[in-house]
Amino acid sequence: MSLTLLLWVMSASVAAADDRIVALTANWAHTVAELGAIDELVGVTRYAIYPAAIPERVASGALPVVGGYVDINLEKVLALSPTLVLTATDLQRPLASQLRQAGYVVIHMESASLEQIYEAITELGVVLDRTGEASALNQQIQASLARLSAMVPKAEPPRVYYELNYYYKCAPGQDSYITDLIRLAGGQPLFGDRPGAAPAVSWPEVVSADPEVILIPDWSGAGGPHFSGPEAGNGTTTVAEVSQRKNASKVSAITQHSVRFIDSAVTKQPGPMLPLALQAFIEQIHGIELPAEVPESKSSVNSVTEQKTL
Repeated sequence: MSLTLLLWVMSASVAAADDRIVALTANWAHTVAELGAIDELVGVTRYAIYPAAIPERVASGALPVVGGYVDINLEKVLALSPTLVLTATDLQRPLASQLRQAGYVVIHMESASLEQIYEAITELGVVLDRTGEASALNQQIQASLARLSAMVPKAEPPRVYYELNYYYKCAPGQDSYITDLIRLAGGQPLFGDRPGAAPAVSWPEVVSADPEVILIPDWSGAGGPHFSGPEAGNGTTTVAEVSQRKNASKVSAITQHSVRFIDSAVTKQPGPMLPLALQAFIEQIHGIELPAEVPESKSSVNSVTEQKTL
């Protein structure tokens, strides 16, 4: 089915009454708010923290939480009588299929590239009859990315290893918008040509690739690392742990003090946060601080990327 036909079918199936939107990822909730439809949100996840009005509504009891990301409570979703459910990535694709088979309108976001993110925002605008707002948001994101990419230092792109998980070692692959962002930030994403969104890698492969920059995801209250037991792989790791790995002395990023933390609450939010994500990548890859000129969205997102270095 063509995208145009799909959009028409989905738009036509939405009830004439006020939209009741359940956003099953944080970036979708943020996008709904950016399109001016925050009052139509009737369910979100516990990770939906942007804009600030969303967690405020959750805290007041006005906006129900239906789970996290892989632990969505389907009964809670259905109890909210949604006219539209928003899902994303491979992990939620089975849930999207189940909801569609049950007769619910679903928009599923693939984020294998920046273009797919823009297409999903456009699709949401069509279904919500907010095409102008969706177009404006896409234009705003793209203009901000272009302006930021023009600030990248003119130098040979450093080899960048973004370790998405310290235990189940993986990196952004060719099906991840994060690979696009690293390139826009003036970096050479190691393993970015591997199929998948987060292909597995081994530490010996990392040593052989000799990254000049290693990025470690971090977020508020992350905790970790955990290498055994039920918590294995939860939280984040530390610079000390990375520097003590086998043959660490052969890795340029470690010997040159270029192991840096990056705020994954920003980088893993495909949508309105993309400009802040690119800014974070530029700053952490090149060890610089850009002027605070990134135009903020109308929801006034504020996020500070930690500058932690080895």
